Amino acid sequence: MNRKRQYLPIIMLMAALFILPAWSYATDGIRQQVIGKGQAKIFNNNEGSARNQALRNALRDAVKQGVGVLLDSKTTVKNWTVIQDEVYSSAQGFVKKYQPIRDEKANGVWYIEIEAEVATGQLKDKLSELRILHKKMGNKRLMVIYHPEHPEALPVDHAAVRAAMSTIPSKFNSAGFRIFDQRSLGYISDKISQTGGTKAAWKKIADEQQVDILTEFEIISSKKSPFSSQAFSAAKVTLNMKTYDVSTARLISNVRINKKQMTNAKAGSYDWNNALAKASATSGMAAAQEAIKNIVAHYESVGDIGNSYLITLQNFTEDETDLILDALENLEGFQELSELQITPGLAKIEYFSTMSKSRLRRKIRRAAKNYKIKMSAKEVSGNRFVFVKYDPQ
Repeated sequence: MNRKRQYLPIIMLMAALFILPAWSYATDGIRQQVIGKGQAKIFNNNEGSARNQALRNALRDAVKQGVGVLLDSKTTVKNWTVIQDEVYSSAQGFVKKYQPIRDEKANGVWYIEIEAEVATGQLKDKLSELRILHKKMGNKRLMVIYHPEHPEALPVDHAAVRAAMSTIPSKFNSAGFRIFDQRSLGYISDKISQTGGTKAAWKKIADEQQVDILTEFEIISSKKSPFSSQAFSAAKVTLNMKTYDVSTARLISNVRINKKQMTNAKAGSYDWNNALAKASATSGMAAAQEAIKNIVAHYESVGDIGNSYLITLQNFTEDETDLILDALENLEGFQELSELQITPGLAKIEYFSTMSKSRLRRKIRRAAKNYKIKMSAKEVSGNRFVFVKYDPQ
């Protein structure tokens, strides 16, 4: 293995969706350093008002980046109204400190940029409270690394590796996974060099960076004599991909994909490497697709994919509450039920289910009706319901 591989054993992280800035730890949880940008148009020469609005927009932008680390784009869009009302409207409360790095007006607009510390731990607690983020979150955060273990694996800077490092995260991203992005590669490289670049060290780093899934792969290419008399031959690659659950270090997927690209180029030439890159891109896409099936099957088997709901029952008798709880446990998609509070006339239930919010509401009302229990439903922000016993008087 060449010197470059010795120093770069598994250093190739893909930038796909999110910027992961520096992390720090404080007494109130994890904080994230980001650059927030805001601007506001100056009306009626009221520069003070425009500056204040620009600052609020910059704080909001900083918090949006914090939310982006915790949620994928689909979940954010799905819960946009709730996040806007409950999080963005009070963005300043999640920014623990900030330092202006740009504060000026230009062409009738006031611009502000800030270097801010966002309380990601506090954001996580708030999103959990709203039932947007919870322990059964389906959109896992995933890190992709190139880890060549085979003595004939391609080096990290080969065109074929770069091609696979583009298609693999893209496929995971389209399936709803949040892709780890580390622009400050030196930060991770230093941590790796301190630990020797072992697999255990990578898993530890992944856990520190709040990564749920670690995917590593290597590419081995076919050999072809540069003096071959064949007009056409195939540039073949074998892509081996392993995926681990970070929290348990358990191997949850092991995939091997073979692909080829026809070419008349000589081995080692620019065109030959391009052919290998095309085969690698295709194999990366296929390997990721197969891995996604295995990952989903694993988390479904351990009950770690679903929705979290907070259900409040008001004014029901003890017997009626018991009947409703029995009904909840027998609904399709049921995963887990926890009694957070059970007192006369009030019950708070944490309920996990694969069922969607609107369908679950209908099922609960229908189940109660079967027990001749009349109720009205009040929907509050996030995945939270309040069911009140119907009293015609």
